[in-house]
Amino acid sequence: MWTRAKREPAARIAPNGGRIMPQWMQDLTAGWPMIRANLPTFFVILVLMVGAVWVAFNWSYGGVLASKNGQIELQDRQLADFRDKLKGATPEQAKDKIDSLEGTLRKMIGNNWEPLRRPQIASFAIKLKEIEKSRAQIMYENPRGKELAQSILEAFKEAGWNDAWSSTGSGLGEGIVVGWSSRAVAVKEALEATATLPVWAKDTEKEIPGLIIVGVGINSY
Repeated sequence: MWTRAKREPAARIAPNGGRIMPQWMQDLTAGWPMIRANLPTFFVILVLMVGAVWVAFNWSYGGVLASKNGQIELQDRQLADFRDKLKGATPEQAKDKIDSLEGTLRKMIGNNWEPLRRPQIASFAIKLKEIEKSRAQIMYENPRGKELAQSILEAFKEAGWNDAWSSTGSGLGEGIVVGWSSRAVAVKEALEATATLPVWAKDTEKEIPGLIIVGVGINSY
């Protein structure tokens, strides 16, 4: 049965069956008398070579280690700041504080309002055409209601309410408020029939001459 001879990468086989030393050992043996005669110089060169290798290694990995240390220190500072803000609170207490903060923010600025979609604008405009036209001011409490206010204004314009405009407002409360005219009730019903929105009427008996107000307040829903 044929078998494959194992290779000897570090040595060669002599013709007489003996082994020949690797080339580097032969070179070292041949040069040993010279090295021995100049042993101090040889050690100086060896130390210089080792030092050069160390400097190269230290320069290569020093920047990587410094970067990692900087990231660890930053994370430690952030964790310390977070612990300081919690003032030793448990995870449950921290969650309660976060929930309370989110609730406060919802009451102050609310969530984003979704604007009316194109079919809703068209449907709302059809209903607005049946209501006596006048001036109409469409307001929004903060930027989170701006897009909804603009889509409502678009429906008014499409219905032929040419004297309608949009502006910022304040004190509008929660939801969508319409008012200051008896016709505001009809606008309220038309808007409720168009989209699922929390609409409420305000001061419809005051009857500001020739004006209807539609205000997009805070979305806390």
